[in-house]
Amino acid sequence: MIKEIGRLNGNEELEIKNMTEKALQKLEKSQKSGKIAFEKLASCKNYFGRISIAKVAASSPLKDKVAKIIKPLLDSKNYAKRATALYFFFYYYFDEPEKMIEIVSSYYHSIKWEAENIMDHFWKGYPKLMKANMLKWIESPDEKKRSLSFHGLENISQKDPQFVLEFIEKIIDDDSIEVQKKITHTLIQIARIHPADVYPHLMEWLRDADEKRMKTIWVSMKRLANTVINSRGKEQNADLTLLTKETIKNWKSDKNPHISEMGKKLFKIIKNKKNHSDIFF
Repeated sequence: MIKEIGRLNGNEELEIKNMTEKALQKLEKSQKSGKIAFEKLASCKNYFGRISIAKVAASSPLKDKVAKIIKPLLDSKNYAKRATALYFFFYYYFDEPEKMIEIVSSYYHSIKWEAENIMDHFWKGYPKLMKANMLKWIESPDEKKRSLSFHGLENISQKDPQFVLEFIEKIIDDDSIEVQKKITHTLIQIARIHPADVYPHLMEWLRDADEKRMKTIWVSMKRLANTVINSRGKEQNADLTLLTKETIKNWKSDKNPHISEMGKKLFKIIKNKKNHSDIFF
């Protein structure tokens, strides 16, 4: 019996493997019986079970036959079946990521959790391919697709912060709240590693910012300022501490009203933290 939630133990993994192999045996004898077996198997309620089913089926000599009967499941009304099918194609096209990106592009809205995990994997393993494709995705009229383009983007921030910042700049004024949340999350993640790259960009973006952009940058900078304060006495990024300090100090005296307003608000956060204001200024 496979539990519905949580990682599988060794016996459950073996049970899933045996069930999948039996379905493959049925498929080898009859497409009709194989189709019935895989539709039943694909409805597995356990997330990790669905991944195991997909792996075994996609590595089978019968994988092409499986692909034909499992493709319609991408449009199933049952979420588990859709998810199993998506992961099957993830392993089926493991060495052809471009094809898998096309599938995710069509089904991201109906298989959200699995689509996000696949996007995260692709940003790690195929950054060049993702850069080209996600620059197209951020032009989509669908806010969910634009938002998904960010998922896993921070995985390349350490090696290529400039691309990440240029990517954000193209979409920083997006009207979607969901996209704005992704922008602030990514800015915070990259600033923790590369504050020297991020802060000058934020400063320039503030110069002609509207209210929406001001809010996006404020949320990011407020979180970073609090991170620096709350990490006092703990191991932390020395550059982040120093550059956050200098940035806030310089911003509050800048001639541009947007920048100075932001600097003064951030300064108040730090000043109001008991026993911290003397450390920063």
